[in-house]
Amino acid sequence: MTDEEKAAAEKAEADRKAADQKAADDKAAADKAESDRKAADDKAAADKKAADDKAAADKAEADKKASGKQDLERVTAERDVVRAERDTLQGTVTAITAERDAAVKERDAYKAEVDRLAKLVGKTSTPPAGGGGGKGKQTAEEWLKERLGKKE
Repeated sequence: MTDEEKAAAEKAEADRKAADQKAADDKAAADKAESDRKAADDKAAADKKAADDKAAADKAEADKKASGKQDLERVTAERDVVRAERDTLQGTVTAITAERDAAVKERDAYKAEVDRLAKLVGKTSTPPAGGGGGKGKQTAEEWLKERLGKKE
């Protein structure tokens, strides 16, 4: 081989090595670009999932607040109903208490009248049971007149 042929063969070998190196560099660049694209896709998917999770959490929080507001409104309405029922029952209790007090006053008045009449008669006596003027039985009025007549 001549020097020219040898130089041409070396040059061809160097060109082949340079072409192989360039192909390897291009493949590495393509692999890096593919890796970067996959990383970007993964990051985009993770960001989308995080955004979806945040949106779901925000919606759940909003629903919870809305539910809490509805619960508050419901409980407030129930409280108002219970208060109205309580006020009605308090009115009923007041009316019944007034009736009871009137009955107690009436009873006390009857007791006072009995005591006054007992003083007039002189001793505690009980009128005859069961009234009516038939068959020799006295009425309470007749008995009282008889008692008052004996006193005088």
